[in-house]
Amino acid sequence: MSDIYANAVDSLRIGIDHFLKEPDYSSRKHAILTLFHAIELFLKEQLHRTNPILIYRNLDARITDDSFTVGIKEALTRLGNLGLGLPKEPQEVIERIQKRRNRIEHHRYDHKEEDEKIISESLAFILFFVDGILKEKLERDVPAETLREIQRLVYGRRNLYWIAMHRLEQWMHDAWPEWNNEESDTPEEFTGTVDCPFCRESYLVIGYHDKPFCFHCNTSVDAANCEDCGRTYLVGKGCCS
Repeated sequence: MSDIYANAVDSLRIGIDHFLKEPDYSSRKHAILTLFHAIELFLKEQLHRTNPILIYRNLDARITDDSFTVGIKEALTRLGNLGLGLPKEPQEVIERIQKRRNRIEHHRYDHKEEDEKIISESLAFILFFVDGILKEKLERDVPAETLREIQRLVYGRRNLYWIAMHRLEQWMHDAWPEWNNEESDTPEEFTGTVDCPFCRESYLVIGYHDKPFCFHCNTSVDAANCEDCGRTYLVGKGCCS
């Protein structure tokens, strides 16, 4: 893990803590500030992985520990020039939280009802970016129950269903590169999914990861199949025994 990624995750954790608090002036103000900071750092992390020098503003100057790094607009432009640009909708999400952050940083915070949506869509973007672009699992740094709660709050049920389907299919493509979903519903070697004891959706995969993994919760789940009744249960709670 790079220092940039660790810094981003730390800001994300703080932003999540504020988001889960009672929605008042202070919690929403600090959620906006820290989540914007997390987004900026995650974008820099993608630049850093491409080439560490790309995070610096002036590429022709001697680089030191005090050299200025790119801001969020420069990072987005640089990623676009590298063919790694974001689609229009995520960029608009970033623009909205940046506008609110700038107001706080340079003038004052006007607590508005729309901030709830701005924070939620920013969290949804971060979940997408870390998982889909950086290929990292936030559950290594954020408690799984917190991630499940965040997903429940920022995604609609229908959206989460399609996201889970996409995650599952992407994993199957990575695990079985020769698999073609137009020719077969699942790879021949894949034994299938089972119901997750947390979300009760059939996106839990057992036997292919270090721990059973639910693509709906997007977290590991300490689960097992009951040999007596065939149901999936949480190991800590037991089932039929």
